[in-house]
Amino acid sequence: MKYFLIAGEPSGDQHGSELMKAILKLDTAAEFRFLGGDLLENVGGKAVIHIRGLAFMGFTQLLVKLMKIRDNFRITKNDILAFNPDVVIPIDYGGFNLRIISWLKKKHFLTVYYITPKVWAWMPSRAKKLARYTDMSLCVLPFEPDFLAKYGVRSEYVGNPVKEYVRPLNNADPAMMRSDLDLGAKPVIALLPGSRKQEIRQILPLMVQMIDQYKDYQFVIGGHRNFPESFYKELTGKTDAKVIYGKTLELLKIAKAALVTSGTATLETALLGTPQVVCYTTSPVSWLIARIVIKVRYISLVNLILDRFCIEELIQFRYNSRNLKINLDRILTDPEFIRQMTDGYRELNKKIGEKEASATAADIVCRFFLHL
Repeated sequence: MKYFLIAGEPSGDQHGSELMKAILKLDTAAEFRFLGGDLLENVGGKAVIHIRGLAFMGFTQLLVKLMKIRDNFRITKNDILAFNPDVVIPIDYGGFNLRIISWLKKKHFLTVYYITPKVWAWMPSRAKKLARYTDMSLCVLPFEPDFLAKYGVRSEYVGNPVKEYVRPLNNADPAMMRSDLDLGAKPVIALLPGSRKQEIRQILPLMVQMIDQYKDYQFVIGGHRNFPESFYKELTGKTDAKVIYGKTLELLKIAKAALVTSGTATLETALLGTPQVVCYTTSPVSWLIARIVIKVRYISLVNLILDRFCIEELIQFRYNSRNLKINLDRILTDPEFIRQMTDGYRELNKKIGEKEASATAADIVCRFFLHL
């Protein structure tokens, strides 16, 4: 069978690559085309458009990049028509995929949306598009099917892919991981400033301000493969913050604490059991628009899944050196606060459950829709 995947961000590239592997176990003759990144390419094929040409941050950037976005739609549509897949699998990336699915419906392509976009967070009426234009929506957050059902979306919770890929780290030897990372015995504070250039530029400089205040710790940045070490050094100045690539999960597992930009990384950090503070800021214009349209109380997946406070979220104006110092102290030195966070992490694990998302999603795609 022929599958066309649309993954526009690093997390989608990762989850999409695992889905491809799971599909290949069930359909050994599978053919793939995709929008995505290096991880998808490693499984098989070359991206029609690489994620480097797809990821734009903030509303103002979208205006600047309008012509590029139009080109991406044109290229994608033409390639889908030429490939003529049996099923198209959009993966998250709502700004792009919620538009492409209406075109797919008009062209009579079977569409299975994997990792449904966060329509519950802003403009919930967008869920109607999932109901109208998808044959099935596969959710990775346990509360999503109930929400989507209100809009007539045919959906199923398949488990969360983060849990399956962090599981080996929870069973690994921390001493061996520390040795492999060449970090020595000094306790580690992990810095995860995001995966987009503008995001990193806005968030990392404040994180590294903490270095001089915690001399007994070493600060280590989980670097993204799209950016050279020189890019991080430009932002960290003369500090001794080390940059590690391709080992972010290992870094989180052995860290005493982590400062984490909102996103999938907050869930990874929680499932690895590391105390964290969520850090996020964006341009004033983007923030103003977000305040108007976003309808949820929290931005971290941890608090959203639990539907209560578990980890501190320092957002926009609250993201400053004073608040960061106070909250970093709490997750390093306050036993009661750490215990409450750890209890929340255990509750989170139970809510996510034991389903293997990639295998479950592949089984639905291959067996239910394609009758293999």
